Amino acid sequence: MKRRLISLTLAAVLALSCQSGDVALAAPDASDLSSLYGNYLAGSYAQEIEDRAAQQKYFTNAFEQQPEDIRIGRRAIVSAIETGDMAAAVKLSEKIRKTNKSESMARAVLGVDAYRRGRESRALKYFSGKSEDITMTLLMQLVKGWVEAGEKDFEAARATFADLNGGEYFEALAELQLAKIDALEGNAEAALERLDAVDESGVSGVEALLTRVRILDKIDRQDEAISAIKEILKTNKGLSIGPVGDYLDRLEAGKSIPQVSIKGEAARAVTDPAYGFFARNRSMDGAELYLRFALWLDPKNTKSSIWLGSILEDQGEVGQQNAYELYTAIGEVDPYYVSAQLNLANIHFNREADDKAISVLEALNDREQSVLTRESLGRARFFRENYDEALPFYQALVDSLSDEEIMANIEPLRFRAIIYERLGRWPEAEADFKRVLKLVPDDVDTLNYLGYTWVDRGENLTEAFDMIRAAVKQQPQSGAIVDSLGWAHYKLGEYKQAREKLEDAVALSPSSATIIDHLGDVYWKLGRKREAGFQWKRALEFDPTDEERETINIKLEGGLDAVPVTPKTLP
Repeated sequence: MKRRLISLTLAAVLALSCQSGDVALAAPDASDLSSLYGNYLAGSYAQEIEDRAAQQKYFTNAFEQQPEDIRIGRRAIVSAIETGDMAAAVKLSEKIRKTNKSESMARAVLGVDAYRRGRESRALKYFSGKSEDITMTLLMQLVKGWVEAGEKDFEAARATFADLNGGEYFEALAELQLAKIDALEGNAEAALERLDAVDESGVSGVEALLTRVRILDKIDRQDEAISAIKEILKTNKGLSIGPVGDYLDRLEAGKSIPQVSIKGEAARAVTDPAYGFFARNRSMDGAELYLRFALWLDPKNTKSSIWLGSILEDQGEVGQQNAYELYTAIGEVDPYYVSAQLNLANIHFNREADDKAISVLEALNDREQSVLTRESLGRARFFRENYDEALPFYQALVDSLSDEEIMANIEPLRFRAIIYERLGRWPEAEADFKRVLKLVPDDVDTLNYLGYTWVDRGENLTEAFDMIRAAVKQQPQSGAIVDSLGWAHYKLGEYKQAREKLEDAVALSPSSATIIDHLGDVYWKLGRKREAGFQWKRALEFDPTDEERETINIKLEGGLDAVPVTPKTLP
């Protein structure tokens, strides 16, 4: 499994270099070095292979042997947090504090632990003070502001949030917290005005909307609250299956909307940066760290459970099992139940338990009948290559949507086009692809798919090349899209240009059987027949489709000229 990219911001969390304030380390006795090094190296290797239980064990052992080494202590704490063992994280943090009272990771852990236990004054002491670790500083400030708000020290809370210096994203997030403080103090108009500014920033859009609706409901302006929700749902019907839809149902039924506790607000403040900032900056480790803290603050914060589960799903069988447990713990009355069930179905698919996945989706669709559940049922059949079964779902779905709704979620129309193409119904497929590009002219997947297919069919070649080049310009690091450009040159007999592009495509996607197969074809055309055979044999190692495998075996037996001339399937 590929290692995740760790952002420069997260590097501050996991930094191994000593900051000012670290003490000089005493070297262990020579007799202990072997064991210390062994534990440290074992922990590092466990981290590399994503065995988190072993990682926690070995880094903790190493820290036990060398408790003055803050660097090892930090790694042990992070490992404990990543396994969800917050009790161990607390013990390790207490041990670090004996050596370095300013260490930020330990302060964050102990401060949140104190807050959870109702020891607000102690929590504030942990959260106060300078830190060079920006990631932990931001987390502590977000929680600290809500501790102060809970103590009715609104002036201090405002100062804490106003001092949230982490760039534009965190400035907007601070405005959201300040709007909530305005509402707590009874100044609804000031809160709504701040939320207007948050909306313009595009940060925490759903949380800002939910906050606005709670405020409007509290001051008996339910009609405005309903209008705000319906305006959002015009272009994003998917939100109807979560808390946004739950709020709308409550308002339309004349029911009040439950308010959020102070600890719940702290958890929400920590949750949003997980995806709004860290994941968008490709720091999934940072996202997970914040979500773990959020769930520790408020175990009922199911938004964090859903987001954490989606991260854990990519961490092998153990991660999938942990995600499975998070999803199954979310009950039917929870606003995030549908999201949890959709993710649960995905785990079943990953485990090749397709029948279980389909059962989950069918039960969900019977219960909800939403755009998202219907599309999920269709997509499940699509990925099983049951195109005849998938088509009715997508036909009904697309026909039920307006152009405005399709523009907000173009995938149902694009998938219907692909299904038509796979079923050999090209005129209908082409019409759908053109409609996609009329509604969303820069949709990169459609530019690539339609352009490639036209080239493969020998139709509209000038327009097809323009489409593929536009797709490459958008995603120059996509091996599949660069392959399309190379294959377009190949179909036109421009083998030198095809070779250059296909070699680039293989470098970008070195495990794509389709792209490797294409490279073999162009080598054959260039007279490099031994290299062609090598590439075809390599393609067989990367799980080609049954059709590709059959064709490659024909080429290995009799060369490219032995293959019947038929259109190739899309990569």
